[in-house]
Amino acid sequence: DDVLRRMRLFADEAEKEQITLLHEHEKGIYGDIPERVLDLVESVGSSALRLAWDNANFVQVGVRPFSDGYAMLRPYLDYLQVKDALAATGQVVPAGDGDGELRETLTALHDDGYDGFASLEPHLNEAFELGGFSGPVAFGRAARAFAGLLTEIGVETQ
Repeated sequence: DDVLRRMRLFADEAEKEQITLLHEHEKGIYGDIPERVLDLVESVGSSALRLAWDNANFVQVGVRPFSDGYAMLRPYLDYLQVKDALAATGQVVPAGDGDGELRETLTALHDDGYDGFASLEPHLNEAFELGGFSGPVAFGRAARAFAGLLTEIGVETQ
């Protein structure tokens, strides 16, 4: 397949340069649900291709992120994008306020010794195909929600 061939070429270059490529599962692409994300990563077969994890993106394609994908994809997970969503509508909501099993995911990452990055990506006021906007008030609400979840599970934040 041409897409896999090109991805392997990108991965080869990344390996040479000692950098890591991240695949973010998004709706409307082949690598959207856990099984296809796993197929992508395993078919490319490169240590330079890892995963960005976004609970809301999984919810928006009908997946229960932790229940349906965490164990399968955890070996490849290197980066966490934090937002949540409602299963009924796909609407993005603050961390822990949706159906994204964020508490379970964060607890498992903590228990697994995850020491990677997390970025807050709330998209609370506007969401569009390649991004979103929250504004200072909504972003603050999202940051407090994420910090609250981390505190609940015993993760120290700075």
